[in-house]
Amino acid sequence: MIRWQHSSGGSAYCLGRLARSAPERPVVVLSELAGNPDAVGLVSDYAGAATAAAALFGVDPTSVRWLAHHGDFSSYDAAGAPETFTEVQLHSDGSRLHSDLTDQRLLSPAESETLSRSLGPITES
Repeated sequence: MIRWQHSSGGSAYCLGRLARSAPERPVVVLSELAGNPDAVGLVSDYAGAATAAAALFGVDPTSVRWLAHHGDFSSYDAAGAPETFTEVQLHSDGSRLHSDLTDQRLLSPAESETLSRSLGPITES
């Protein structure tokens, strides 16, 4: 579980998973969970979540492929929603990470299905 102080000021959390598959660069998948309040959602402060995840996993955040993950586990109102993965480009100004919606790419259904199978199911207690 990745926990961080959201840029809006509240406490936030998401599920974080690190996949290392040589020779490719490591992949960090951050999954939005329904229990995380909407006001401190993952995508609105992806850079903050990524900073916390990089520290927890001990990786250089600029050398990782970052993915945001959503599905029916992301909202209590999203029963049956398809899983989606969005690649997020992070930028560093030397002291902080930054991201915005223009630096994101939704993966195709085929790419998402392959990733989903490799990561396994998500459950939140």
